[in-house]
Amino acid sequence: MREAEWIQRYIAPLVSAPGADALRDDVALLGATAEGTIITTDMLVEGRHFLPSDPLWTVGQKLLRVSVSDIYAKGARPREALLSIAWPTGRSEADFAALLDGVGADLVRYGVNLVGGDLVSTSGDLVLNLVLTGALNNGALPRRSGARPGHSIWVSGEIGHGGLGLAAALKDGDPTKMARYRVPELPSLEQAEAVSKHASAAMDVSDGLLIDALRMAEASGVAMELQIDTVPLAKPAKEATQALAQCIAGDDYQILLTTAPEIDLVGFFRIGTVCEGQGLLLRWQEKAIPLPESLGYLHGES
Repeated sequence: MREAEWIQRYIAPLVSAPGADALRDDVALLGATAEGTIITTDMLVEGRHFLPSDPLWTVGQKLLRVSVSDIYAKGARPREALLSIAWPTGRSEADFAALLDGVGADLVRYGVNLVGGDLVSTSGDLVLNLVLTGALNNGALPRRSGARPGHSIWVSGEIGHGGLGLAAALKDGDPTKMARYRVPELPSLEQAEAVSKHASAAMDVSDGLLIDALRMAEASGVAMELQIDTVPLAKPAKEATQALAQCIAGDDYQILLTTAPEIDLVGFFRIGTVCEGQGLLLRWQEKAIPLPESLGYLHGES
């Protein structure tokens, strides 16, 4: 099962609201005009999106942050949330309290109001879902589809912390690296506001920089040329293969965006140029390099 294929084959034909943009984006626009509210939803499944050994308060924080990331990537401010939990019957009340401590801490941190949700028990693994709304800044909603040839490509922060942290959790147990995987550090609200003012296209980096750049290119009908040696990395790389490994790992939750070429985005990193054509082009120290076999995480594949 490839989730993206099933969504397009079976679910997208049922979607008629213009604000849903045919399910090509991470958020939908509620209401008839751009002067309104966007909405997103994310699900975390134990063993797939977080490890059974992860402290539950960090899982609660991660649940908030993966959705706040979608809202920030559209230059918006998070507002109201619905929280749904499928709670395993074998887990304790103390575990439940720890999970909600993490959720509560980030509700405060990001100014989110919890307005409802659902709680059920399950004989299976822990499953969490958050629905989050956001208020648009200046009525602007930069879709994935707005990139144009000649535009600059930017990223809001370091790429690779998620992959390095997951590797640490599975191998050496480095607590500093694991912390960035368990609780992603998001861009600032000020960076989100810059997106609303300047971005022609924008999305968050969740499945890997390369695969998400390709998705933006496909949505916009353009090619994206990335200068991999200019990408800010969690771990400095001397070789292209070392950099590419971090660019495909995922769980970064930074903002990928494009702007008109004359824009100079303070606090962001320019990593490439939008070109005529299609697909993804990579360069390392001014030389073209081939695409790696995997561009990032594909939902539905093990």
